[in-house]
Amino acid sequence: MEAESPASQACNKLAASHELTCKSDQSVKTVAVSVKKIVVFFIGGAGDKEQYYQDQPPHHNVTAAQVLLPKKFSDAQLTKLQSVYLSYKDVRGKKDIDKYVHRHLKGDKSIYISIVGHSLGGWNGAHLAAILKEQGYTVKSLVTLDPVGGGLGVWLISDIYATTPKPGAEYWINILAAPSKPNQSDDVADMGERWKMSSGPDINLSVDANHEDAGKMFKAVALGEQSARDLIAERMIKYLES
Repeated sequence: MEAESPASQACNKLAASHELTCKSDQSVKTVAVSVKKIVVFFIGGAGDKEQYYQDQPPHHNVTAAQVLLPKKFSDAQLTKLQSVYLSYKDVRGKKDIDKYVHRHLKGDKSIYISIVGHSLGGWNGAHLAAILKEQGYTVKSLVTLDPVGGGLGVWLISDIYATTPKPGAEYWINILAAPSKPNQSDDVADMGERWKMSSGPDINLSVDANHEDAGKMFKAVALGEQSARDLIAERMIKYLES
């Protein structure tokens, strides 16, 4: 057995006398430092990241919201922020969640997680929030932008969860599209049935925007003079600066 050094013996005596610092022990100590990290999943709806039963290119609607978030952060803060663009199909079922979600979390339950879902991505994204909570993760914020998924028809032809979501996010903002001038995207949302809830979200409002305008809904005034983008970014910045 290795003999205890005189310096360590002296430190043990000081510890017994409640002295906090031992000047005679000059050995290098290793201290674990927690690195703060934020992962934001932007989840698109039908025809967002891939075609949806029609011969036209993907629309990438949710990326209009995705590009707005980094503008609220400094360059140094952005090094701790990871933004991930997913399809609603990517978060449906264990196999896809393991492949597309867990690869960014790497089992680290301390990661700050935020989810922004549009259309079918709002429906499946809300389910993802509940699933991650069950797995021991903490979803700090959830934003659902005109979520769709309540209709039997859309459930039969789309890869979405069959039950109404019960999100487990700490802070939830839901924004519905209520356009003064509806277009084809609103007709599609009506057919799929918008998810309208009377309770649950911390903020629940309608804005004058078409269903396809994820960016417009994300930056619309939601509380005071702040948008959903502003509100979740403010929480993230406080976390990084704490």
